[in-house]
Amino acid sequence: MQSIGSSMCDQCKPMMPTPSNKARLKLWEIPRQYHCPVVGTCLSMAELRKVQNNCRREIGAGLSDYQLHAGIVSLVGQNGATSRRVHKLLERKYQRWIKHYSKLDSDQQQQAFWDQSRRSGEIAGPFWALLSHHSTSQILADRALGEVHMLSHLQGASNRADLQYTARLEKQLIELQQNLEKIQLDHAAKLNRKEDLLAAQQRALDSMRALIQPAQQQDQQLWEQLSESRKQARTLSRRFEWMEQQLVQRDLRLTELEHGQQGLLEQLDETRHERDTLERALEQLLIQRQPVDGPNSMEWDSAEFDLQGKRLGYIGGRATVTPRLRTFVESLNGELICHDGGKEDSRAGLCYGLANADLVFCPIDCVSHDACLRVKRFCKQHNKPFIPLRSASLSAFSHGLKIANDSHFDNIFQVE
Repeated sequence: MQSIGSSMCDQCKPMMPTPSNKARLKLWEIPRQYHCPVVGTCLSMAELRKVQNNCRREIGAGLSDYQLHAGIVSLVGQNGATSRRVHKLLERKYQRWIKHYSKLDSDQQQQAFWDQSRRSGEIAGPFWALLSHHSTSQILADRALGEVHMLSHLQGASNRADLQYTARLEKQLIELQQNLEKIQLDHAAKLNRKEDLLAAQQRALDSMRALIQPAQQQDQQLWEQLSESRKQARTLSRRFEWMEQQLVQRDLRLTELEHGQQGLLEQLDETRHERDTLERALEQLLIQRQPVDGPNSMEWDSAEFDLQGKRLGYIGGRATVTPRLRTFVESLNGELICHDGGKEDSRAGLCYGLANADLVFCPIDCVSHDACLRVKRFCKQHNKPFIPLRSASLSAFSHGLKIANDSHFDNIFQVE
């Protein structure tokens, strides 16, 4: 019977790769002498077992590791279920190396690529990448085959040495365990003798204490209790003083926070009042179709802007602002389709209501993150423009309309 090592050597005889007009070769298009090292080097036994489970009709069941390896090697040389499964696994597993190798333009670069991979210990991926590429020279393929073959021998020798070393360690471990058990027994015996001695000493001490007059014992106990009580009283006094200080500081801090909160509430009311005033003024200007002066101006004449009956979807926002948005859109000859993002409206109908929308707006400050992502995915799937807004204000909405107009989303707006 031929040994495994000699069998591998027989399969590694040089042979030119099959010519192909394609940039890459299928596994069964690669000469057979490369199949054994590819399967043995590039795939683990766990991966081969998965291939066996998927191709049990061709490979069979109840095989040892060697039988499984040999069986798959014999099957990958022909275009079949097993070879296609293994090829797909190799392509997916070593996609990064394949892409890198495909960018190499010369034999020198390919040689340098293999040298660097071998020095770094990255063998499997580069090995498959160069064997499966039609531009790899026969010299490089045979060189890589030989080096992988010798690495398998070195690894086998290393494994045998590791097994011998492990056997010696296991023998030493057994001896150490036996010595440890002996030491533990000796220690237990000494500990028992020590415990017996301590028990005898304790009995003698108890006898001596019994001779002391009860009055002296009681007096000592009372003094100890008094000392402990004084210690506890001092501790409680210090804790009480600390708690009083903390309470005073907390009251002062609470007063400061209440004053600060009142000031913030007043500032908030003033800010909201200013915002509402500005939005109403902006609304009137936009409805009158006059441009707004200032750094946030839309910079386009709404009098010449016509939505031509387009439907604009609006997800989220504030209920107090939505009527203003609808009035503004209708003034531009458009229709506004609103959905609160799932607060009160049905979340299931979130995307259903956008089916007829030509463009979708979403104020990110007044809608849930989940609803925003769902709408964004829906728009991407249905090729609908999606415009996120920084806020739910009318000015942000009008600015979004300008962005949509400037971006020319498939000519969805017409400006005459």
